[in-house]
Amino acid sequence: MNALRVSWAMLALAGLAAPASLRGDESGRFPRETPVVRVYRQAHQAVVNISGEQTVSQRMWPQFQRPGFPDFWGPRFERQVPVLGSGFVVHEDGFIVTNAHVVEGSNRIKVVFSDGREFQARPISADTSKDLAVLAIETDHKLPYVDLGRSSDLMIGETVIAIGNPYGYSNTVTSGVVSAVGRDIRVSEGYWLRGLIQTDAPINPGNSGGPLLNVNAQLIGVNTAIRAEAQNIGFAIPVDTLVDNLSHMLMPESLRRVRLGLAIGRMQTAGQFRGLVVDAVSKDSPADDKGIAPGDLILEIDGRKPQGVIDFYVGMIDRDVDEPIRLTTIRPDAANAKPRSVELAMLPRPIPDGRRLAGQYFQMDLSELTAAVARRFNFESAYPILIVTDVDAGGAAARAGIEPGDLILQINNATVRNLTELSLEMEKIAAGDVVELKILRIVIGLFGQMERRFLIRMEARPQSVQRHML
Repeated sequence: MNALRVSWAMLALAGLAAPASLRGDESGRFPRETPVVRVYRQAHQAVVNISGEQTVSQRMWPQFQRPGFPDFWGPRFERQVPVLGSGFVVHEDGFIVTNAHVVEGSNRIKVVFSDGREFQARPISADTSKDLAVLAIETDHKLPYVDLGRSSDLMIGETVIAIGNPYGYSNTVTSGVVSAVGRDIRVSEGYWLRGLIQTDAPINPGNSGGPLLNVNAQLIGVNTAIRAEAQNIGFAIPVDTLVDNLSHMLMPESLRRVRLGLAIGRMQTAGQFRGLVVDAVSKDSPADDKGIAPGDLILEIDGRKPQGVIDFYVGMIDRDVDEPIRLTTIRPDAANAKPRSVELAMLPRPIPDGRRLAGQYFQMDLSELTAAVARRFNFESAYPILIVTDVDAGGAAARAGIEPGDLILQINNATVRNLTELSLEMEKIAAGDVVELKILRIVIGLFGQMERRFLIRMEARPQSVQRHML
């Protein structure tokens, strides 16, 4: 005991007191504003609660369910299922990011801010493969928004803060650390989210779509999933994945039938110039015609300096076809580089002929199941679905086992019910692609009607064949 007293006395005499950051003020009180408090104060006004209703259709008599044509047999009823999640503002003009699964299939989407303001939101774009969605609200005021950070330099163990709407408890803040990076998780059969951030910050149902922030109040991830059987294991989509996907989700070509040919990346600095970098330019596009090239910097958009990658796309969303956007650009690696002004306008993009492409790539004819076609193939009535009316012997469809009378349910997991939807999916296919078709075949035999639903994979092989189409 005497030795212990001597040790404490020696420490006191040596002046080895607690560091200043851990000592209280003159009144003995300690500072209470931690980094978590500062981040919450700075960011919470940009975080929203998202609620909606999804219409779920159910069969009144499940025994009537038939594969392939779920709406043909037996009465159905619909009910409204509430959905709940979180989101955050990424642009002052009212653009909000959340998870795709939070808003997918919702009839009405409402966002509520921390001050109680409510808005109806409209979906702008969604990427279900990355579980990301962008919404927009109409507002007369500039909104607070979350700064986009980087996730490429995350440190294991660094502090992170989550703000969201768990179980409906609005604007809830939790904190933890980055537990790991690069995690892959299986969300459902055949559906994986990859390269996620793992955190021990408590994340619960309703946090989905909310921000994961660093101590500088910068976004580093979008909260998306938890392990229900575990404690303090949550996952977030890295902000770098979000930024990369925003470039694709908000491209005018992705949202409308237009052609611009310009993909934009993050803000970059080159010498004395700072602007949005041009990531890619499509050949023979309006951007290409104006001499814009990858690596160029966009210094101004309609006379205003951009603050982030989303600024460019927000400026294009509601712009009319042929209405020009004025860009000030520079090629920083060119000798004696000087800014130049160009006017760029979107051009209309016609819908391709999907039937012609199906004939060219797969050597088969397709038609909507009209009344005339239904009679030809012994169907009782017309129905919004596509039917194979002819197949070339020796062609790709014939070799894959497709027969006249087969019904096309999906192409590459996308439902195709008419020629317009067919055209939009065929537009995405290039020569050499392996395409997956979901087929329904109905046969009348000795034991009545029999159905078979199966998948066919075949390579798109262009052939110049003159075909007769119904």
